[in-house]
Amino acid sequence: MYISARSPLVPVCAIALAALIFAIDALTPLDVAIAVLYVAVVLLSVAAWPRRGVIAMTTLCIVLTLVAYGMSHGLDQNDGALARCLVSLAAIAITAFLALKGQAAAFALIQREEALHTAQSQLAHASRVSTLGEMAASIAHEVNQPLAAIETHGEACLRWMNRPEPDLGEARSAVQAMQRDARRASDVIRRIRGMARKSDTEFVALDLNEMISDSCDLLRRELQRHGAQLQLELQPGLPILRADKVQLQQVLINLVMNAAQAMADAGVRERNILVRSLAARGEDGQGDGVAIEVVDSGPGFAPDHLKRLFDAFFTTKPDGMGMGLPICRSIIEAHGGVIRAWNGKPQGAVMRIHIPTAGAPEAA
Repeated sequence: MYISARSPLVPVCAIALAALIFAIDALTPLDVAIAVLYVAVVLLSVAAWPRRGVIAMTTLCIVLTLVAYGMSHGLDQNDGALARCLVSLAAIAITAFLALKGQAAAFALIQREEALHTAQSQLAHASRVSTLGEMAASIAHEVNQPLAAIETHGEACLRWMNRPEPDLGEARSAVQAMQRDARRASDVIRRIRGMARKSDTEFVALDLNEMISDSCDLLRRELQRHGAQLQLELQPGLPILRADKVQLQQVLINLVMNAAQAMADAGVRERNILVRSLAARGEDGQGDGVAIEVVDSGPGFAPDHLKRLFDAFFTTKPDGMGMGLPICRSIIEAHGGVIRAWNGKPQGAVMRIHIPTAGAPEAA
């Protein structure tokens, strides 16, 4: 069903205009086709109602035209007046036909920008799940051998210790072997993590405010679905960054959508999200740089959740994977920055990103 997002004053204006045109047409002796102005009423109705409403308003305009003609001329033969009436009726009918065609085309287009958005979201989700599965399989394969060796050396250590006369030398050797295999497992995980983070990273000169505006424009439809209002406070004159725009957009989109979903899940009535940019001078243990803050009007973080927000696989969502914020932290750290979270006052959650403008990584 087509639902107009325009002002509720539009239907009132359409009805008032129709009444005004009827009054002028029926009560004044002007020899002009006043009823042609009903085409404006038809066009306003397209912005106010779906198809049935437009047809009903068109019918009303036609009826008002005929009634006004009858009141003004009655049964008198007046070829000029009759011609003007017929011209008005034709104009109203043609305008309604074209307007309905345009409305249908616009509705079909909206259904297609919607289908495309849904497909993109599903594709992105499938890609993330696929990547996570590949990482899990790689970790399981690569780490299995050192873990099995650790278990073997642990069993051997217990046997040497459980002898009537414990052989401490052999036990020490087994423990040392366990340490060696543990380092091997750690190296495997570090290598796979590095491979996972390795992408087509491109550090380029970046206008932070432009990046924020572009990202938020992509989110407005999703935010409307969650009943959230978005506000931007962008400080002018910020220094230019060297950063990967796509990765920073990924981080910002993740944070804003997390805020919208958290407020929706909590049933918050007024769901407001503020995204601000500002200069950051020697804050968060970093050098001079820029900062992005995402502030919402939700319930904030539970105290026991704050310490674990950036832990892999920690999530408060029933269907969440707990990978979004850890990935965000990895991206920001790759840019030489930090990301923090805390509860706002008197309520709400705050996520802050600080990226230094000096010493940023070069293009990979």
